Amino acid sequence: MSEKSRIAVFWCFFSIVYDAGLAQGDEWLPILNSEFIQGVTEEQWGIIEKVGEPLDCRSRVSRLTNAPVDNVVSLEDFQRDEDIIQKSLAKYSVTKLTSGDYKITSEIRVPKGKILIGEEKTRILSDDVSFAIYNKGSIGNVIVIGAQEYGVILGANSDLYNVIIRNTGVSKKINEIGNGVDSNGLKSHGNCIVSVEVSHGYNEKGTSPLTSKGGNADGFAVRNGAHDITFIDTHAHHNSDDGYDFWKGGAKADISDKNPTIRIFYSSSSFNGKNPLTPNGDGNGFKFGSGDNYNKSRGKDKGARLIYGSAACHNLAIGFDRNNTSRKIISINNHSYKNKKSFEKIFSSKQPDPYSLNCNKLLKK
Repeated sequence: MSEKSRIAVFWCFFSIVYDAGLAQGDEWLPILNSEFIQGVTEEQWGIIEKVGEPLDCRSRVSRLTNAPVDNVVSLEDFQRDEDIIQKSLAKYSVTKLTSGDYKITSEIRVPKGKILIGEEKTRILSDDVSFAIYNKGSIGNVIVIGAQEYGVILGANSDLYNVIIRNTGVSKKINEIGNGVDSNGLKSHGNCIVSVEVSHGYNEKGTSPLTSKGGNADGFAVRNGAHDITFIDTHAHHNSDDGYDFWKGGAKADISDKNPTIRIFYSSSSFNGKNPLTPNGDGNGFKFGSGDNYNKSRGKDKGARLIYGSAACHNLAIGFDRNNTSRKIISINNHSYKNKKSFEKIFSSKQPDPYSLNCNKLLKK
């Protein structure tokens, strides 16, 4: 199937879903099992540790998935008391949400050291709030749909595992940003993001024509000094702007420029700038930073970027985009296919690894 035919199929499918969902209200995009999340094998964890992963995300994911549950909140509990999730997070170490659609009218805040987990079909319907979840702890096994500006905002030393985030900014077009996972500012650091899919983000408004109508909605964002963050098995697709955007990542942070402060393993960025539900912006796959002369008052990018075994596929613009950053980019075993450009001023080396992603195999999964 040609790329034009593939896009036409996506457009047709999502147009039907969009129209049907508007009539139904909350469930206007069906939630399916992720076709992008791969999972991380024991062998991959070993490779990741060998390449260099200082946060020990492997142990942190294990802690999240194996933590004994202290309190269970059912959908019926929530319908009787919408504050019950926040009350449980304040009182208990580990809160579990049963399957169901939790339509929130106020943001969920996960405190430091606390864990929020869901069952297979736990969905957070978020079209009435600016952001769905502010995470300073750990989140696993939830689906976040339709937040107005941010799906999940990350504080410091937080974990995000086995999470799907969709349609940020689409349902109510009053937003100037539409990021799925957002790390912003010096206080966002030390975060592990593992097995997460983000798609269909959109922003209506903007501070300029370049940032309006989809030009400021990224899948994963590390901005304005956020640093020391690891992405593993993360996947951004069909967002109206970039899949990953590291604009001013590490700026003004007390970190070395020699060491990778943003690390990406076995991840993908596909069909960005091709959101079938909305207008679109630039549509780069991985955007690694910004030029030193851009917005000087906000500082310069700091820290190297490491990307390993990842793929940029069918994005509107550049697959792997330096975006004039002066920071070192370490690119190993990465694949670019059917983007307007592939590797913008980036050299990607190769070494044997059967787990490295390939666009053709990824999209046929």
